[in-house]
Amino acid sequence: TGNWNSVAKDGAWDVVREAADFWVSRVEWDGARFVINGVMDPDEYHYDVNNSCFTNAAAKMNLLFAIEAAVKQGIVPDRRWSMLTDDEYGIKIPFDPTNRYHPEYDGYTIGTKVKQASVVLLGYPLMCAMDTDVRRNDIITYERCTAKGPAMTYSMYAIGMLELGDLVTAESLFKTQFKNITQPFRVWNEYATAYGCTNFLTGIGGFLQSLYFGYLGIRIMEEYFLITPNLIPDCETVIYRGLQFHGERFDFEVTSIDVTVTRVTGNPFEVWYAKSLKDHTKHPLITNQPTSLPKGSYEIFCTIV
Repeated sequence: TGNWNSVAKDGAWDVVREAADFWVSRVEWDGARFVINGVMDPDEYHYDVNNSCFTNAAAKMNLLFAIEAAVKQGIVPDRRWSMLTDDEYGIKIPFDPTNRYHPEYDGYTIGTKVKQASVVLLGYPLMCAMDTDVRRNDIITYERCTAKGPAMTYSMYAIGMLELGDLVTAESLFKTQFKNITQPFRVWNEYATAYGCTNFLTGIGGFLQSLYFGYLGIRIMEEYFLITPNLIPDCETVIYRGLQFHGERFDFEVTSIDVTVTRVTGNPFEVWYAKSLKDHTKHPLITNQPTSLPKGSYEIFCTIV
């Protein structure tokens, strides 16, 4: 929404502040930097581990958000939050510089079986900054040793490969999700075999994300959002309706060669654009006037009249 006033209302700031304070209470100092020991990683095969890569990255984001929210309200942030987010001695994010990938936790070795997506979540949804080769290595390393994980796992791998532009691998991973659909009503099962939770909403949610954040390629920033559309396999046209951002609503129609963007609502005091990341051309988005754009990546943003 971009509405920072909401953080100060209805107890939201209390939640943000106390979540950050929780991490302050949870860290330990190992002599070089702050660590978080004895946690349950998102990968349910491995628990009571030290420095879960995803957990630590999420904790750091939590703390950075608390700092930002405090500043927006004119509040002086707790200095301990800044200590924990320091790149040199702040919360440890495990990284193997030799193999150029993120170990899932301290002591993880390549090839150890994992149940589900964990490290790959650093790229999406956390959007942690990393080199392209590291992002690819993370996806390939863990996809190879995933023990036929639950339904939502392959959606995250597919999103990652789409982000890297590997459409062939992404299609294979995307279609792997359909093994979890059970007949006769085509509901999602937790596992591809007939056990686990039936009508598994987490799996359905992962599939929907592989559409919007995978094949439409949405990435939401504070002042704008990005799209990198690709056509869903075996489709000629795909329409996405009702994406809401900063009080505006957008529809998208994707084909193999272009994307049509329609700004459905219209604040008369705002001018919205789709800016190509390739040549930086700005295309105005006029309310209820479809704008056809060549296939590519675009930044959707507004200026105030």
